[in-house]
Amino acid sequence: MGEAVSFELVHNDLTVPPPDNLIAGNLGAAYVDVIKVSAKGEYKRGTLLMSGSDGYVAATKEGLPTAGSICILTDDVAVGEDEYADTTAYFQGEFNDARVIFPFEGEEDSHEELVELVREPLIRHKIFLRHMHL
Repeated sequence: MGEAVSFELVHNDLTVPPPDNLIAGNLGAAYVDVIKVSAKGEYKRGTLLMSGSDGYVAATKEGLPTAGSICILTDDVAVGEDEYADTTAYFQGEFNDARVIFPFEGEEDSHEELVELVREPLIRHKIFLRHMHL
């Protein structure tokens, strides 16, 4: 007869991160796809990106109105000098305006004013910002 099979549970130290309330509304995140981030930097989940000449880059105020594609990062990603990173991003959906990261936001900027500034270009790309009362 063969060896006895053990039904012990495997213990690991993986934890599920707490919800960050990035996704909002009933629609949620409707479309996710793989992207190439081509600009050096560290990007957090929720960062607003736009298409560049060789992949996706941090969104700019000036570039958003004419961007060919706009998305929001699903996960944190780091890109080194002369490198790129394959990751995923949301291309449609409803998002909590307080959790979306605008790379061009400075200390003197009002987040609420920037939300209104980017709202129209994002709507054209089926990305809707909602104000959530948490």
